[in-house]
Amino acid sequence: MFDACLAKHKDRFLRDLLDLVRIPSVSQTGEGIADAIAFLTAQFERLGCDTRVYPTTGHPLIVAETGPVDAKFTLLIYGHYDVVGASKSQGWNTEPFEPVIDGDRIWGRGTGDNKSQHLARLFGLEVYREVVGELPIRVKFVIEGEEEVGSRGFTRFVKENPALLKADLCCYSDAPMFPNDQPVLYLGVRGMLQLEFRATGAAKGLHSGLFGGVAPSPIMQLCRLFAKLVDADGNIAIPDFAQRDQAAFERDVAALEKLPFDYAGVVGQIGVAPVTGDDGVAYYRNLMCRHNFNISGISGGYTGAGARNAIPNQAIAKVDIRVAGGFDADALFGALQSWVRNESADSITVEKLSAEPPSKTPVDSPYVEVIKRAVAKGFGREPLVLPSMGATTPDYVFTRVLRMPSILVPFAPYDENNHVANESTKVSLYLSGIKTSAHIIDELAKAYG
Repeated sequence: MFDACLAKHKDRFLRDLLDLVRIPSVSQTGEGIADAIAFLTAQFERLGCDTRVYPTTGHPLIVAETGPVDAKFTLLIYGHYDVVGASKSQGWNTEPFEPVIDGDRIWGRGTGDNKSQHLARLFGLEVYREVVGELPIRVKFVIEGEEEVGSRGFTRFVKENPALLKADLCCYSDAPMFPNDQPVLYLGVRGMLQLEFRATGAAKGLHSGLFGGVAPSPIMQLCRLFAKLVDADGNIAIPDFAQRDQAAFERDVAALEKLPFDYAGVVGQIGVAPVTGDDGVAYYRNLMCRHNFNISGISGGYTGAGARNAIPNQAIAKVDIRVAGGFDADALFGALQSWVRNESADSITVEKLSAEPPSKTPVDSPYVEVIKRAVAKGFGREPLVLPSMGATTPDYVFTRVLRMPSILVPFAPYDENNHVANESTKVSLYLSGIKTSAHIIDELAKAYG
């Protein structure tokens, strides 16, 4: 249905993606932000969208709307124009902001996360209009510039302007697909708590021969605390972290039983056997439906050449907790803070660096079947339906703040390498994403227009 139009504009769609990737829109530094906004604003205006740029407490965001104002159905599409910083010295084979097409691969920072994905949604709108005609539904886009640094400005803006983004469904594209270019639908994300644990001991560093055994060791204090807090199976020893909606959890686990599991592929990807072994359901359950406590780093004492017999007086650990299901991240932090205080008698403190709640759309939402049909037509393959993604996006803004269902449909390859060296996407997936985006509009229009 949309193939001829896609073929007609293929070269321009690719050229525009390369032009956007060349803009180093790094949210951490602010570099290229204005250029990325100008590029996207011009694209939306070219399509006749009512387009506005709004300031936030961080980088600006773009809101573009089209279709009948009085339509029975409104679709919201989210994306982010910001990227993580990159330089060739970090292990890139190419210049990260000079995109290169090599066969079916497009190399460059932002190719997968997230520039190709929201451009595909924008060009899908263009393809639909050219083939079918004017929209019977309302379509709203919101493209922000702080996703890679926590979406704080975006979140505050939405909370203060909920009517601006009011819609019936949010359906957007982010994150990777499954291996072998298997399309998927994610019906949620895990939230995240980013924390700093700080253990303090003596007033100064001490000689371990003179004071070992009588002076407290901050590093050992942290080790003992973490051993109490998380058992070998990853369970967090605080009751608040164990409470959950058992019926919803069981529905999610039932959905996981339908997913294929490539054990050898996982081992090849991470270079070691997963802690769940070859049990596919356990692997997906741990990744999507359970909390995960991760110590990303510990600092304290001496780790240089040779030995130094000293007891440090301070140790710091950086921790991130991926929060599953319908839990409240801030409430969990409060429970954790109380537990640490009771266990350590104030020798260890925990500070919240950031909190992003998890998000869930029920697996039996009526929109799931509609989006499944569209994705199957766009990719020529039936998509898998996953109850959650292991990673975190500001999905809760849609489900909890705006109170609408949200479905993620990724267009980037499983090995996109987002946030690290040699990020890429595939030409074939980008074009199929454009086609899928047109089908999503078409299927929603048929069902609800």
